[in-house]
Amino acid sequence: MLIFTIIVNLIITLFNLYLAIKIWQLRQKLSLIAHELNNCEIFIHSILVTTPNVLIQNKNNLAQVRQKYQLLQLQLKQTQQIIIVLNWLYQAWRKVKT
Repeated sequence: MLIFTIIVNLIITLFNLYLAIKIWQLRQKLSLIAHELNNCEIFIHSILVTTPNVLIQNKNNLAQVRQKYQLLQLQLKQTQQIIIVLNWLYQAWRKVKT
């Protein structure tokens, strides 16, 4: 009976040792995960802090591009009008010449 008790206690001790090792490994893995999550949080925070400035800068750049586009449209319209007038003058000159 004494040997049975010693063997059962030894089995329980080995099982507890196995559980302690697994818990310790899990704790290390959880610590690594927590560290990586903290790094991700710092990275995301740095991105989100700079986002408003980037959006404002892009908004200003877009406004400049729109102004340049409107200017180019005006120049295109003026160029088309000049070509129409030159074409009309050429046609008139050809009629007078013949």
